Amino acid sequence: MKKKTFYIKNPLTVIASCIFLLCLPVLGILSSYADQNSSSAPRSEGSGLIFRSGSRSLAPAPEQDADGYYLLRSPEDFKWFISTINKGDDEINVRLCNDLILNDTSDWETWADTPPENTYHPMRSFNGHFDGCGYALEGYYPDFSPSGSWQAYMVTSLKEKARITDLHIRNAFARTTYEDSSYEEDNGGINVANAAVLCFSNEGVIENCDIHAKVMGAWSAGGIADINYGQIRNCHFSGSVEAVLASDIIRPDPFPGANTLYVGAICRINEGLISGCTNDGTVTLHSLPEDYYMTYAAGGIVGRNAKEGIIEDSENSGPVTCPQLAGGIVGASWGGIARCVNNGSVHVEEAADLAHTESLISAGICASNGGSIDTCIHTGTATISQTIMSFYAPIYGIACNTVNPGKGTITNCYYVKENTAQVYRQSGVHKLSAKDAADPSPYLTGAKRIEDIDTWELLPALPSYPGTDEADYIHLGFGPSSDIAYEVQSGDSLWKIAEKFYGDGRYYELLEQRPNAALLPGALLKVPHKDYYLLRTNDEEGHGWSYCILPSGEFCPTTFNAAKPINWYYGSMDFAAGRGFDVMWEKDKTLGQDVPASDVRILYRMDGNPDGDFFADWESVQESIRQSATACCGSAIDSLRFYRYTLDQGEMLYGFSFRLYRPTDTLQCAAFYRVEEGLLAEYVGIAPMQETDPVLERVRYLAAEIDSTLSGEEIQSDCDEFYGRENWNFPLLHNPFAAALVYDKDAACDSYMLFTGVQ
Repeated sequence: MKKKTFYIKNPLTVIASCIFLLCLPVLGILSSYADQNSSSAPRSEGSGLIFRSGSRSLAPAPEQDADGYYLLRSPEDFKWFISTINKGDDEINVRLCNDLILNDTSDWETWADTPPENTYHPMRSFNGHFDGCGYALEGYYPDFSPSGSWQAYMVTSLKEKARITDLHIRNAFARTTYEDSSYEEDNGGINVANAAVLCFSNEGVIENCDIHAKVMGAWSAGGIADINYGQIRNCHFSGSVEAVLASDIIRPDPFPGANTLYVGAICRINEGLISGCTNDGTVTLHSLPEDYYMTYAAGGIVGRNAKEGIIEDSENSGPVTCPQLAGGIVGASWGGIARCVNNGSVHVEEAADLAHTESLISAGICASNGGSIDTCIHTGTATISQTIMSFYAPIYGIACNTVNPGKGTITNCYYVKENTAQVYRQSGVHKLSAKDAADPSPYLTGAKRIEDIDTWELLPALPSYPGTDEADYIHLGFGPSSDIAYEVQSGDSLWKIAEKFYGDGRYYELLEQRPNAALLPGALLKVPHKDYYLLRTNDEEGHGWSYCILPSGEFCPTTFNAAKPINWYYGSMDFAAGRGFDVMWEKDKTLGQDVPASDVRILYRMDGNPDGDFFADWESVQESIRQSATACCGSAIDSLRFYRYTLDQGEMLYGFSFRLYRPTDTLQCAAFYRVEEGLLAEYVGIAPMQETDPVLERVRYLAAEIDSTLSGEEIQSDCDEFYGRENWNFPLLHNPFAAALVYDKDAACDSYMLFTGVQ
């Protein structure tokens, strides 16, 4: 970062600077006189330079060892080092020989209000080797004067050959303020210098360093470095990193030069390699006033991991708090993250004045993932405190990929289900119990590695798929609520009995009777209750709104109450019976926006429902539907089957499927409904005939997945415009037979704009 022009807010500062320049010749004369009349000179403890008899000169150089390294044994040696570097000799090598006490650190955490006695100018650049030898710099405090040393780093730029190794920095304090650290960008925007302890930019190697510090950034901050282009290996940070401390600054007339503020304990931005690093310090990002329109991202290791960035074998144990995007390892990443662990708490605290914010995301590893995450585990907590956002903010065990759809990937990652309440399943992400996570190595290294499982199939028993539990399944009760001993009536048949209890006579094989027993009046047979399960699919996202009523009487969207596969579009379809329907279709990633990958279309509609469960008399409903099928399609209808399931909340899931023979093709169709008090949802799936029946499975699943515990708006569709009403006895619903007759798979589909990252 090159320094830009300052806005000097106090005109007296300008006047004082001019007087100082005019007096320089006089000061030179006085300095020469003092040098001639004094044999010794006091040292200035507050500067990286040593003044002798008023003239500027370097202190004697420390001795060198056999390797040519200068040996630093005292604070004066450290000042000599700084002065030599800033003089231009930035390739010297130095070694610490013992701990250097640079300041009394008994009250070091209060230095923002009461600075210590000794301050140190940052070194402009360094291209040598600083070997800490395991010793410490105690009480480092950079000079914050606005006279040109406003960067809060020990070194501004570590060059390609630079190495800082085995160095401890204890009880250091680094900060920037808006008043002293703001500058103008080339495009005229106002930005603020970022705070970090060791360096602004690293192009070399920082290795085996242990930093304990308090870092306070006016806008953004990094714990060890601000930007890493090189390597940071096996380093540890503790203490605290806090940013956006200039939160009460009125937005300047020149626009802000940044649009996203980041904070991370190892560095703010990584464009190089971070390997084997750990943090147990506190990472906190606050927010600016609403009119700044900023985005905020915080990570326990890195704020932003660029496309070129790699973070591997690193671990965070400290708490991370942010108003928008918070991740245990990274706030936002486009690069690679591998073999990382987060044990700390991750929390998003929504700021009351950020109404423009589109996404609040709390995630165990990375809030916004546009790169790759492999073999990571999150054992800590992830939470969100939400006050004014109009929709429910998601929590992720590992990462959110939907901010960068089609780009982010996750492989072989795990989170502790007791600590993080992730709603949707994700590819490459699996939950573990706290007991199993106590020793996660078999899962991470492959002995117990869990592979992805995805199916739309109706499962006859609760499976024990690894990485899932009962919350990952939709339970469908089938038949009577409990087993029934049924007494056969005159005129009964197995078909009729099955139709009575299961909704379709084809399920007669589920009935249990004594072997070789005749079906005579008075005989007893068992009508068993059946439990089926649908595995919630990987990589879903919400798409249907639920609403609350504000005190003003207005409706406010609160959360999604329906889900769809993330690799499916949803939008509208232009064909004769499509009025009032929305549509889902599978994406074709190779051909671009709105191009279908298959011929399956799911027509759907969600609405309010003033009529309650008008399918409750299921036997008469079935007869009415049969009549509609005959009236619309005649003998072109085949294989009409009915389904009725009970969900855990007591709601019913109704459906039927059929085959339609048209002059040019044959269609597979299915329709499923949720028709209860306050909610109406209809799903109609249509596809050309195939060996398998993907339509039935998909439509049944999508209708069952709806969260009906949420409230919906009053009815808003104009049902009088629905196609095929004349042969259909349910005026609030579309006629699926009429829709199938005129369906055109080649009709244009237009997708809706998505609120990415929201689930």
